[in-house]
Amino acid sequence: MRPSVITLAVGTAGVVLLAACGGGSTSPYGGGGGGGGGGGGGGGGHSASLTVQNYSFSPTPDTVTAGTAVTFTWAAGSVDHNVTWDTGPTSPPNSATMAAGTYSTPSLSAGTYTYHCSIHVNTNNMRGTIVVK
Repeated sequence: MRPSVITLAVGTAGVVLLAACGGGSTSPYGGGGGGGGGGGGGGGGHSASLTVQNYSFSPTPDTVTAGTAVTFTWAAGSVDHNVTWDTGPTSPPNSATMAAGTYSTPSLSAGTYTYHCSIHVNTNNMRGTIVVK
């Protein structure tokens, strides 16, 4: 009888672990979701809110609807960064250099916009892309 109790306990633990793998994430970068769901996690996002943190912009690439204003928010504990625009069908103003706060673009027209932090231009993660459809 004792081996079946152990087998039941191990089986129950396995089910609990599998169920835990499909949940959301408290990460500011999204979690990828479980099953057929989607979310941030590596492939970019669909959000009008981006985070500036730890020498990176997240999510990138990002896709938004034409006419949307995008807001960049500096995470707590950030060092000085800025948003400097490289390309795009329009030229949003560059942000101020700051370690905290937010910066919002005007409404963006359709096209692909690229940007970087001019302080950390040689750090690959300090470049980003927004696709406006």
